[in-house]
Amino acid sequence: MITQFGLEQETFKTLLEKVWTQGSRSDALERLRHKAWDVYTELKLPHTHTEVYRYIKLRQLFAQPYQLPVENSSTRLEFSSAILPECQDSCLVFINGYFVPHLSRTENIPERVVVLTLQEAIRTYHTFLNNQWTQALKEETDPFVALNGALHQTGAFLYLPPKTTLETPIQILHIIDHEQQQLLMPRLQVFVGAQSNLQLITTQMHQKETNYFINHVTDLTIEEGSHVHVTQLFCDEHPQSWHLDALRATLKRDSTLKTVCVTEGSATVRTDYRVNLAGENAEALLNGVWMLAEKREAHTHVLIDHQAPYCRSFQLFKGVLNDFSRSSFEGKIMVRRPAQKTEAFQLNNNLLLSDHAQANSKPNLEIFADDVKASHGATIGQLDAEQLFYMKTRGFSDEASKNLLVYGFCEQVIEQIPILSMRQNIAERARSYLAKG
Repeated sequence: MITQFGLEQETFKTLLEKVWTQGSRSDALERLRHKAWDVYTELKLPHTHTEVYRYIKLRQLFAQPYQLPVENSSTRLEFSSAILPECQDSCLVFINGYFVPHLSRTENIPERVVVLTLQEAIRTYHTFLNNQWTQALKEETDPFVALNGALHQTGAFLYLPPKTTLETPIQILHIIDHEQQQLLMPRLQVFVGAQSNLQLITTQMHQKETNYFINHVTDLTIEEGSHVHVTQLFCDEHPQSWHLDALRATLKRDSTLKTVCVTEGSATVRTDYRVNLAGENAEALLNGVWMLAEKREAHTHVLIDHQAPYCRSFQLFKGVLNDFSRSSFEGKIMVRRPAQKTEAFQLNNNLLLSDHAQANSKPNLEIFADDVKASHGATIGQLDAEQLFYMKTRGFSDEASKNLLVYGFCEQVIEQIPILSMRQNIAERARSYLAKG
C-alpha cells in the first residue's frame, strides 16, 4: 500500500523526470549532465527513513508544483542595493538560477582570473572539468547534489591561476525574480590555483512574494598552499521557500578553507558540507549560526573527511531558536587510517528561548587512525537567569537584556565574518533578534 508520502514523492519524482525530458540537453555539458542524472536515479529521492534527512519535512517539499524557470536576463532589474559596498565591482550575478555574465560586475577582478559560464568553460578546460566532475559524482551520496549536476541552468566557472591574490572579495548574488513556484538550480565551479587567495560571499534577494525551491551547489578545488574564505548569508528568505545549499571542497597540501554561514531560516534552509582534506597539513574551519523565529527551520549536515596526515578541522555551529522554530545539526568527522597526527574538533551549541522550539544535535566521530586528537560535543540550554537579573538591575529592559545575551551567544561566529558591512548587519540582526518573533 502506497502511503500519502509515497504518492507525493512519486509525484515529485515524475515532475523531475518531466523537467529532465523536456529540458534542453544539447549543450556542451550533455555528457556530464547524463552522468549526474544516472547518479541521481541510483541514489533516489530521500524518504522518511533516510538518516540525514530525518528532520526535514520532505512531504511539504514533494507536495509543491515546482517548474524549471526560463532565462531572465532583463537589464531592467534593479539590484544595486543588494551588492555589498566591498564588492561593487566584483559581483557575479545569478537570476533565477542562471549565471548572467553581462549583468555581473567584474571591473575589480584581475584579467588573469577566468570567469566563464560552465558551457564556455567545458570547451577550454574540458579535461580538468570532466575529471573533477566525474570524480565528484563517484563520491556523491546526496541525490539533490547529483540532481543539480543534471538540471542546473547556466552555471558559473571561476579559475584563479597560481599565485593570484584578489584584493577584493567576490560576491555571488542570487536574484529570484518570478511569478510562479520555481525550481532553481544554480551551480558554481571554483578552481583555486596553488598559492592563491580568494574570498567568496554568497547572498540572495527575492523581488516577488512567491515561494521557490533553490538547490544550490558550490564545488571548490583548492590547490597547494592556497587559502579560501567562504561567507554565506541566507537571511530574508521567503517564509515558505525551500533552500538546499551544498558545498563540496577538496583541499590539497598546506591549503585552508574557512566558512561562515548565517541564516534566519525559512520553510527549510539546509546547508550540507563535504570537505576532503586530501593533502598533508590542510586545514578546514567551518562556522555557522542560525537565528530562528516563528515556524522557520534550519538544518546543517557536515562531513569532514581526513585523508592525509597532519591535517586539522574545527567546527563551531550555534543556533538560537524562538517560537515554534526547529533546527538540526548532524556532523561527522571521518579520520582514515593514513591520517595520523589529525586534530579535529566539533561543537554545536543551541539556545532555546521558547518551550515550543526544538533543536536536535548529532555530532559523531569515525576514527581509523591511532594517533589523533579529536573531540565533539553539543549543548542545548536557555538564557542564564542570573545574567538576565544582573542586566535588569543595571537598567536594561527585559527584551534588551535578552537581545544582548543572544548577541553575546552568537558573537563568536559573527566575528569570523571578514566583510565589515556584512558583519555589522548580522550583529544588528542579533541585537534585535526578539523583534522578529
